Amino acid sequence: MFVDTSLVANRSGLRTPENTGNVARTNSYVIAIAYSVPDIDAVIRLRLKYKNGGKQIICLETRIRNGKTVYQLGVSWSLAIITGLGLITSTVISLLGHSNTATHLAFRSLIFLGFIQTQAMAGMSSAKLPPFVQSWTQNMQWSLGIVRSDALQTIATWFQRATGGTPSSVMTSSSSVSVVLQKRSSAIHRRAAEKGNQIFLRGIERVGIRDSIELTNIFMTGYLFYYFVTAVVVACVGLILLVRAVLAKKKTLLPKLNRAVSINADWKTILRNTFFRLACIGYPQMCILCLWELTRRDSAAEIVLAITMWLVTTIVLAFASFKVLQRGIRSKQQHNTPAYTLYSDPATLNQWGFLYIYYRAPVYYFLVPTLVYTVVKGMVIAFAQPSPVAQSIILLILELSMMLATAIIKPFMSKGANVAAITMAVINSLNTIFLLVFSDIFDQPGLMTGILGVIFFLLNAIFTLLLLIYLLVGMVYAIFFKKPDTKYKPLGDDRDSFRWSRTGTTTELSSLEKIARGEEAEGHPHPARVVTAPPGNEDVSMAARRPHNDVVDPSLPLFPNSYDRTQRQS
Repeated sequence: MFVDTSLVANRSGLRTPENTGNVARTNSYVIAIAYSVPDIDAVIRLRLKYKNGGKQIICLETRIRNGKTVYQLGVSWSLAIITGLGLITSTVISLLGHSNTATHLAFRSLIFLGFIQTQAMAGMSSAKLPPFVQSWTQNMQWSLGIVRSDALQTIATWFQRATGGTPSSVMTSSSSVSVVLQKRSSAIHRRAAEKGNQIFLRGIERVGIRDSIELTNIFMTGYLFYYFVTAVVVACVGLILLVRAVLAKKKTLLPKLNRAVSINADWKTILRNTFFRLACIGYPQMCILCLWELTRRDSAAEIVLAITMWLVTTIVLAFASFKVLQRGIRSKQQHNTPAYTLYSDPATLNQWGFLYIYYRAPVYYFLVPTLVYTVVKGMVIAFAQPSPVAQSIILLILELSMMLATAIIKPFMSKGANVAAITMAVINSLNTIFLLVFSDIFDQPGLMTGILGVIFFLLNAIFTLLLLIYLLVGMVYAIFFKKPDTKYKPLGDDRDSFRWSRTGTTTELSSLEKIARGEEAEGHPHPARVVTAPPGNEDVSMAARRPHNDVVDPSLPLFPNSYDRTQRQS
């Protein structure tokens, strides 16, 4: 929306205020209901003319702001806290032995986090986003490591100077240089570039500046934030292992904790598996920022860090995917179903289960298309920043392909999970269509762009709210119900038929030991029948009819379950 007004000047002087500053009373030219909209997409055009003859001297154009915005730190903090609580709750529920509930709750937490990350990626695209879209997607940037912190800024600036880089000064020079987050026209861009008094930012740079992060600190901010989260998680895991060791020395019996973390648990294995899960969660962030840093080249050391981090995380996830495929194919050949090895082998389930437990057992391989999708999307966002049209077209093709694959294969473990995933894929495809329009490929009028920006906000805000409710309902089931597993239908594949209980085996051996010494188990002269790991030559149909003992489930990709070294080697 444009507001056109004129200022009149005499030959002897200008009839304008002597002091520079914001133009007052612009709201008198704008419809009241429109002026009350947050992130109003309106531009005022000032024409300065002579009083005599009406000859135009100059024309100025600037954006109208009413001080209202949908970018609120409270929204970002709320989303981050709820996501973290969902992951932590699923961890606790998994340790308590409610495997089905933990799996569903972890899926709800991860799909909620995944949708937040996709919205943040849309905000990082180089299209000329309307103010509404910019502000809404800015609420999600924490999920990709764009977090404002004075400490992080100080460390990033110091590191860059120490390694031969030159920090940018866009934030410090913003009082004398106009920082434009999106250009209005190529003509204006050329004139500003010639005069050197404006800096035009788009994509990832625009996101960083809106969070008051210097351009040369964006990569290091995301990099350091990832390591901060990793350190917090590792500290929590170490605390759990320490508490378990102290209780073991004091001979304090906590059955739930004993079952979750055994006395002989290999802490190196637990930490390694934790790093695997953190790499999976943080991979979209690293895939974008590390590859984008190769185009920025802030310093030689930062380039080395970016290459190393991207290669390490990519190789780790590719190796994990290969191991899952290898075991699934072998199980399919030997037992006519991939679920046999993937769910009966505790080593495979604990170490790699975070990659495939959310998929139906027959389509466990869908983890590979998901990994490829993440890599390609990160490359497109990172490398195609100078070409918004090409970037939007490639993203549209990628999202449509993912939507069709998800809708046709329906890879996830339950009907509700598939509905949520397909809906998210559809909205992601619609978002890329919006991005294509915002790139001005159709040369649409500004009013149409503003309307589509509002639709983008409403569509994504509503689905975010639905996913939030979806997650909160799962948390309520897990926290306030004594038997939360009864709230979920049994999964359609055969995974539960092949799982085995380490605690059941331990109980059986303990009872046999007492009988061998001539004693009887207290209150149980005949030990209860337990389920052990099925032998390799057993028919699948026979294994499927085995009674199921609930086991500790590795559903959450933060705190993996442990198992004895001896059992792992056997």
